[in-house]
Amino acid sequence: MTSVFPEHGRSQEEVLAALADHRAKDLKSDGHAFAFVYDAGDDARAIAREAFVASMGANGLDPTAYPSTRKLENGFIATCLELVRAPQGAVGTATAGGTESVILAVKAARDFFRKTRPEITSPKMLLPETAHACFHKAAAYLGVEIVTVDVDESFRAKVDDARAKMTKDVILVVGSAPSYAHGVVDPIPELATLAKEHGVLMHVDACVGGWVLPFLRENGIEVPPFDFTVDGVTSLSMDMHKYGFAPKGVSAVLMRDRALRDAQYFACAKWSGYSIVNSTTLGSKSAAALGAAVAVLGHLGRARYRENAKKMWNATEKLCAVVQTTPGLRLLAKPDMNLFAFTTTEGDVFELADRMTARGWHVQATYAFGASPAHIHLTLDPGNSDNVDAFAADLRAAAADLPPTQQPPAQVLMLLDQLAKGGEGAAKIDSSMLLGALGIVDGQMPSKSAPIHRLLNAASPDVREKLLVLFIGELFS
Repeated sequence: MTSVFPEHGRSQEEVLAALADHRAKDLKSDGHAFAFVYDAGDDARAIAREAFVASMGANGLDPTAYPSTRKLENGFIATCLELVRAPQGAVGTATAGGTESVILAVKAARDFFRKTRPEITSPKMLLPETAHACFHKAAAYLGVEIVTVDVDESFRAKVDDARAKMTKDVILVVGSAPSYAHGVVDPIPELATLAKEHGVLMHVDACVGGWVLPFLRENGIEVPPFDFTVDGVTSLSMDMHKYGFAPKGVSAVLMRDRALRDAQYFACAKWSGYSIVNSTTLGSKSAAALGAAVAVLGHLGRARYRENAKKMWNATEKLCAVVQTTPGLRLLAKPDMNLFAFTTTEGDVFELADRMTARGWHVQATYAFGASPAHIHLTLDPGNSDNVDAFAADLRAAAADLPPTQQPPAQVLMLLDQLAKGGEGAAKIDSSMLLGALGIVDGQMPSKSAPIHRLLNAASPDVREKLLVLFIGELFS
């Protein structure tokens, strides 16, 4: 049997060439991607790359052994706290991404109430149905039950529904600033007031908006209240690797006071090795992304962030107007910042996504859930903002004469339902063959993916989750 690990190493040129070959099909930062990419330009990328390499050797596990990590983090957090107008005494932690920030915010709430209200044995959080999936992940990891809060016609959380669902076991209320799918800010002041009335914590998920909304406000654009100036907001998350334009992955979780952050920490002296304290879920952690983030902050400065925010907002308003004036398209909600969703009133929205792909654009097709129909999500950044006129022209052309939506065959949906339920029938399904039948080869979606999207959209969320697990499991087998 041939070993996959070679006996002798290859040259630097060969290794790097192989890496470049692997990346050949990756999504490009070329102004044609309207999801996943957050690009402030070549200069920001260049300084981030150098700072990333320069910071690679530092380990955030022990700031006494690597004091540079403490200085980097304290400077980064101070900037975050200033942007979201945190009060004196507020603190924060640099994390590996928005998901980790959210997990830590939920952990802090759970452990804070374990100490202060031990009678709560089944902790719950009030979560709008539009909140990011990472809250569900946090709930699954930490044993916190989700109580779903309905949204109104603008996809903002219904405060009356949250009030009706408030119980003595609720420890945390969540609001988005903005929600990823629709780009709208929840009614943060009203949700925070409700939380404070009941003596519970309030987390604002500003992972997407934390590095845009403050600069929109500085540009004189009206921004819904969302930050620490709102009485009752106790924690907030904001990602630097999105609209802060740093490399993946660096985010921040901010707390109104140290008592709450103390509940976020993990310490252990009950083993035979060195005593340990972790501020995040990671133990050893590279300072590379954090170093790059600090470098990008210092290079761009407030003025460049304001300029980027204005540029992205202008592009967003232009594209929203295009959607609203194109026959057969409908804007789902007027966004509060530079990401939004739209759907079709006539024809298949997934066929529209395929047509835009064929024209060289990357858009995000999204399935129906709750009050939100199947739609296309767009994220604007400084790079693709330069291409909105070309994108708009292609969108108008692609939206013409769309075929009606076709429902997947009933027998296929029954097969997927059988898969979701598990059991003997599910065990007989060849996952590799199933992916091949769907046209998914080596992790790559087919050029025409509308049939797959229609299938998943027609399936229940439980079935979608099973298929996603199957898909990822097959990719890494």
